Amino acid sequence: MFFIFALLLIMIPVYSLAETLPTKINAENLEFKSGVYRGSGGVRISQKERMLSASTMVFDNNTGDVTAYGNVVFTEGNNILSSESLMFNINTNYMRIDKGKIFIRDDNYHIEGDTIEGFSNERFRIESGIFSTCDGEPPCWRFRGEDINVHLNHILTAKGVSFSVRDVPVFYFPYIALPILQERQTGLLIPRIGYNTGEGLKLNTAFFWAISGSQDATFYGDYFGEKGPGGGIEYRYVLSRESGGQFNGYYINDKELDKARWKIKYDHRQLILEESSAKVRINYLNDKTLYKDISGDIGERIQRTQDSDLYVNRRWDSLSAHLWAQYTQNLSGDEEGIFQRMPEAGINVMESRIGRIPFYWRMESSVSRWDEIDTGLTRLHIAPAISARLFEDNGFTFIPEMGTEQTFYYMEGETDPVQSGIYNLAGIMSTKLYKSYLTGTGSMQHFIEPSIKYEYTEGTFIDHASSLTNIEGTPPLLDPIEERKEKNDVSLSLVNRLISMGSDRRYEPLYLRLTQAYKIDSPDALSDDSGFSDMRLETVVNIKELFSIDIDATYNHEKGEIISTGTDLGFRRKYTFFTIGQRFSKSPSPLNFITFSTGITMNKVDTSIDLWYDNEERQLMDSRYSVRYNSQCWGITGFYSYRPEEEEFNVLFTLKGVGSVGGY
Repeated sequence: MFFIFALLLIMIPVYSLAETLPTKINAENLEFKSGVYRGSGGVRISQKERMLSASTMVFDNNTGDVTAYGNVVFTEGNNILSSESLMFNINTNYMRIDKGKIFIRDDNYHIEGDTIEGFSNERFRIESGIFSTCDGEPPCWRFRGEDINVHLNHILTAKGVSFSVRDVPVFYFPYIALPILQERQTGLLIPRIGYNTGEGLKLNTAFFWAISGSQDATFYGDYFGEKGPGGGIEYRYVLSRESGGQFNGYYINDKELDKARWKIKYDHRQLILEESSAKVRINYLNDKTLYKDISGDIGERIQRTQDSDLYVNRRWDSLSAHLWAQYTQNLSGDEEGIFQRMPEAGINVMESRIGRIPFYWRMESSVSRWDEIDTGLTRLHIAPAISARLFEDNGFTFIPEMGTEQTFYYMEGETDPVQSGIYNLAGIMSTKLYKSYLTGTGSMQHFIEPSIKYEYTEGTFIDHASSLTNIEGTPPLLDPIEERKEKNDVSLSLVNRLISMGSDRRYEPLYLRLTQAYKIDSPDALSDDSGFSDMRLETVVNIKELFSIDIDATYNHEKGEIISTGTDLGFRRKYTFFTIGQRFSKSPSPLNFITFSTGITMNKVDTSIDLWYDNEERQLMDSRYSVRYNSQCWGITGFYSYRPEEEEFNVLFTLKGVGSVGGY
């Protein structure tokens, strides 16, 4: 079917002879009489990169008729139109081409039409048309249609549309009627078919609607063999450069559970005034297991919570104000013990210099309401601070800082507020050492950036109850504000960086950062606590664009062991790649898994493997394997995925210039 779009949306606008008025005429025999040009013997009419040639050609300047016979060829760049005869009127835009063949090199389109008529720049009729992107005769595949009528930017109709493989008909459509646009084409998307051991036969169909240049929508109609029919919509829109959004909704009538299940996702950003903006995010499932059952996204399948927000912000030169409401849906249980932010209002003073002295001040403040199923509270938080920047001209930078954080909790059922008052004192001393080394292609720059930081925090602290196990009368753990603790620490940080400055590019072969803190307060002699925090190592190594290593690890001195690691290794060449990832953590939530991906391209065959292995459970949790063969104008992909609870098989056929049949 797509040959219809290609023929009319690509060929006609490109080859419209209304844009090829002759500027130069060459012929072995050329006559001019009464406003009529008659040429024969290698007639050529050319203008810039366009040329029309034929054995015989007549151009009547009185009526505007151009008629060409015998080996008619029209070229524009690398694109070629050939036919037995051509007739065109430059005044009415009527065109007729008999036995026409068109070759468009960019996409390798081969188009044929017994008779092609153009009645205007937007209306065309093809008596019998053929489309393929395959070279050779017969082509590997082609589409054929009869009595094709097109009104650009409106509708296309065709009869007897068939798809053939090596001239053997495979599919047939007696009649089609499709709305069409030249830029983004409204129409049915290719159906996708697969089989899943948990869901049975899967059929996914979709219709794309290009509403306008700034909005479009996709409608989905699906069928799951075990669960029944489902459907959804994606709507995208752009209101301005800073404003726009996307809505995603899905509904399935699950016959297996005898239950209607649906989801809503909505994101919107809006510039209200020049300095004001708003963001809306809605994520909600009426059945919290929906992602786990039908989503193909690993992130969605293992997601434990999802948030919905409304955030409005207003900015001034050194001041900002916000209004923030947030609802959290627990996908692994009920909402008991989860406090919802309903809402929060805040005013923040951005860091501002005090007169001409090198001192600065800032402030964060907010009042927020938090509601849980059985209770609620109001929190007032204010945190002013003052800092300075000293000795910046002497190679060192010293930043002293002092501030306070005062938090008041007004609990339901309590007459007096619960108060937390914290006082902070900190200082950071840092410097940067630098040396440059010449290389064969440029220079290598080495930076060493040591820093030392002292932090002291004391005050009235609250032993916050966990938000999941709230203790009556004790404020719960709501967000990072409640995570403040007493401190009397010195922390050291050392950063090493190598930066390669080549003649045509800049990249960082090495980034290494070591950090550790020490508690100055002497530990109890009977305690195993040495006072040292976990040592953290962050390393990124890049060898050109060939090989990369990313490591993030922490080491505990008291236990004498590594308590968390995150490692990613990557290798990439033109025809192959692999990545290995590892995540391990003993706290706060035990975690231990490995990911692996690799792919190889050999001749016309692409293979890929993706694995996710749970090292704690000693079980392969997710694996995907695919093999793809690409020919000159078609391809086929075999796909298999495995999860402990299900397996899935798919075959995807791809026709160059058309799309795909099957899928996953």
